[in-house]
Amino acid sequence: MADAYYGPKVYARQGGDAFVVKSGGAIVVQTGGKILPNSEAQATHIANATGGITTSAAGTGQAKINGILAALRGVGILATS
Repeated sequence: MADAYYGPKVYARQGGDAFVVKSGGAIVVQTGGKILPNSEAQATHIANATGGITTSAAGTGQAKINGILAALRGVGILATS
């Protein structure tokens, strides 16, 4: 039996403090669209890893991983601490 009321899968929570995506819903970011942190500045580009990458402090692998983590923190996907 279907819901007795219309229940959208994507909606703004009453009070406007959150955007909710229920199971089966989606947020579609079209070409040129962005998800930005509060600063509205896009995270710096991180080049694709190539052969010879290391994860040592002197290696570029660690710098790339740290850049990815910073970008995820910047849009709230990861906690800052």
